[in-house]
Amino acid sequence: MIKAVAIAALVLAATCLADQQWSYGQYTDAALRLLREIKHSFR
Repeated sequence: MIKAVAIAALVLAATCLADQQWSYGQYTDAALRLLREIKHSFR
């Protein structure tokens, strides 16, 4: 479980860095907004 979370975090970090490099972070911002909405739906 911890290994899977660590791998997911590394993939997410790499994806965010690539997005910042190639598209100035527009997809990262949208993904973070989506994650925030998902998190709020579980409260």
